[in-house]
This record gives sequence, structure tokens and C-alpha cells, in this order.
Amino acid sequence: MTRIRPTTSSSTIMAPLLTALLFTATPQAAAQAAAPAKPSAAWTATERAARGQTVNFYMWGGSDNINRYVDTVVAPAARKLGVTVRRVPVTDTAQAVNKVLGEKRAGKVRGGSVDLIWINGENFRTAQQAGLLKTGWAESLPNARYVNWKSPAIRTDFGFPVNGSESPWGSAQWQYVYDSARVSPSELPRSFAALAAWAQRHPGRFTFPAPPNFYGNRFLRQAMFELGGGPQAFAGPFREATWQRASPKLWSYLDGLRPNLWRGGRTFPADLPQLYTLFANGEVDFAFVQNIGGVAAEVQRGLLPKTARVYLFDAGTVSDTHFVAIPFNAAHAAGAQVLANLLLRPDLQLAKLSGDTWGDGLGIDPGRVGPAFSAQVKAALKVGPYTLDPALLARRSFSDVDATYDRRVQDGFRAWLK
Repeated sequence: MTRIRPTTSSSTIMAPLLTALLFTATPQAAAQAAAPAKPSAAWTATERAARGQTVNFYMWGGSDNINRYVDTVVAPAARKLGVTVRRVPVTDTAQAVNKVLGEKRAGKVRGGSVDLIWINGENFRTAQQAGLLKTGWAESLPNARYVNWKSPAIRTDFGFPVNGSESPWGSAQWQYVYDSARVSPSELPRSFAALAAWAQRHPGRFTFPAPPNFYGNRFLRQAMFELGGGPQAFAGPFREATWQRASPKLWSYLDGLRPNLWRGGRTFPADLPQLYTLFANGEVDFAFVQNIGGVAAEVQRGLLPKTARVYLFDAGTVSDTHFVAIPFNAAHAAGAQVLANLLLRPDLQLAKLSGDTWGDGLGIDPGRVGPAFSAQVKAALKVGPYTLDPALLARRSFSDVDATYDRRVQDGFRAWLK
């Protein structure tokens, strides 16, 4: 599921996303934004058109916590507005993008089967470049007033301008998960070099999902950043010279790591749920999570043991924003806009922030809602064994880079496996 750089600059690369999302608005701006707003005539017409529509919401379905949030929090709220949410699970967002692309090639310019897509990164860039997305709607949503549209993390998605074709839903940051019953804090590898040394001492106890899985791809890009000189070296638009310099170091690193991976690196988990199963069964000692709330939700649901803990590598980790987008030919575009607006509503944003449900970071700026909401946000993030301090996450965060690197890692991994 995580970036703006109209002209990507180094200033965007180290953007402390969590801090920016939580605490940037001035009190004056917050007071103005928090004031009740009368719906425009255009929005009233959109809500009227949306009544009775069923929105086909295509989204990654690999997390029970996320699915439950949509089914039990979002869908009931939408029903009150006369909109039915039909959650369509996919294993990869590319499936939804390809479906819309197929309809466009077939000349189906209206009545499309996809109404709303949970999207970001390479899939967004592909969809936008192919003209598959409705534009100019996101910043017009009534609840868009809670979004800090000036933030680099909102203006672009993996370095590609959003330009009103995506509405933010949440934010995330890469974290490592370990079992404190099997690995002591003093033994934790805090760099990729240290990870390789740890795996050599503990063969078969580490693995990662195979790209193109999102988590596997992000793990490898984290490695590429560290081995290639840090994320600043990848700032700006994709550069072939940078890739040619950094990628051999990544494949060489994997060559050394592979014999010590789970099952000798002959096979890999297909996705995060499979990795969590291996972790919970005690077959491997590490996993990953993207939620700002850490693994609180996963422990509460029994997916991970109570001894699971989260931590960061010293060089920091990628943080980003994830969005929703409406296809150009959506059959229920009005309902999709109402649903996108609902996803930004402060009470629904707060509900998913809690580790009791999902643990996902905010897509809105609490300062634009009001002081009381900011206090609720801090209370919802229960820092403890399963959730890291937001200030620590912010200090060790950096934004993702041009999506082309993402695709090159996927392609390169397939070639490396052969």
C-alpha cells in the first residue's frame, strides 16, 4: 500500500511524514478548518446521486484487521449515507489496474466494474500514465479540508504528482518485528550487514516474501538504500546510472544471504500472512509491519504471539502515504466520492489508528481538526511493547523514491532467482 516531488528534491526525501501529518498546522489554520462548513450545491448533488449506489471497492485483502475495519466501521457509516460498500479483495493492486486498463482497451468508457481502488506507488503511476483515473476531484471533497495538501507526502506518490486524482487514506512506516522470547534486544541486527551476520549464525531463521509482493519488494529496496549509499542517493527522478551502481550491490548481498535463509532460499513466503504464520509457528524469528500502531492489532487478534516486538534499523525506514482513486469509467463515481470523503472523516481516521483495530497512520492533519482531536490521536497511539514512540518513528523516517526503482527491483529479483 506509500511522496511528492513535482521536481523531486532532497528536501522531500527526509520528510518526517508522521510528524508532518500530526503536528504541522498552525492553531489559526486549525481553528479555521475546524469550523463547520456548509456543503456546496455541487457536493449536495453528489450525495444525492450516490444514494442507492453500491461501490465496488478494490483493495488488497491480505489483512483480516483491515478487512474488518472496512466491514464493521466504514461500511456501516456509508450505509447511513445511502451507499453500500462492496469490498473486492485482490492480492495485488495491479489486478484492479489491469481490469480498468482492459475495459479502456475494449472501449468501455462508462459503466466500468471498478469504482474505487486502494492504490499507491507503481500502480498509481501506471494507472495515471495510461489515463485510467478520474482527476480533479480529491481536493474538492468536504473532508479534504483536514488534509495538508502542501505536504510532499500528499502532493506526490512515489515521486509522481497526484494532481487531484488520489485522496489520502492513511500513512505507514516500515518496521521490523522480532520475538522477544527467542531474540534478545542486544542480539538484534540493526543494519543489513548485521542482518547477514546474524543469519549466518542462525541459518534458516530469516526470510522475506518474494517480490512482486509489496513487503518483499520494500524489504529489498530498504536493503538497496543502505547498500547504495542511503536514500538521498536515490532522490529525484529515476537515474539509470544510480541503478547500475547500486543494484549489483543488492544482488551480491542476496547471494551471500541466500544460503542462510529459511529453506536455504529455495522458496519464499508468498505474502505477509504466510510470513506471520512462519513467525507464529516459531519457524523464523523476524517479520515486518507497516502500521504506525506496530503489531498491537496483530497480537490482539492472535496472529502474532504476545512476545512479538517492533524495532527499527539505525539508518531509518521508509514512510509513505496510501490513497484511494476513482477509475475514469467508474459506474458509481458519485458513491466512490462519498466513500472517499468518508474515509477522511476524523472519527473514522481515529478508529483505524488504534491498535485495537488496524493501527494505520493518519491521512489527515490533526491540527486541522482541532486540539481535542490531536489529544485523541496521542491517546490512541498507545506506545508500549507493540507500538513505537511516534517521535522515534518520525526521527528515523524517510520518503520513498521514484517508482521506477520499485519495478526494477521486482524485475531484478526474478532474474536473480534463476
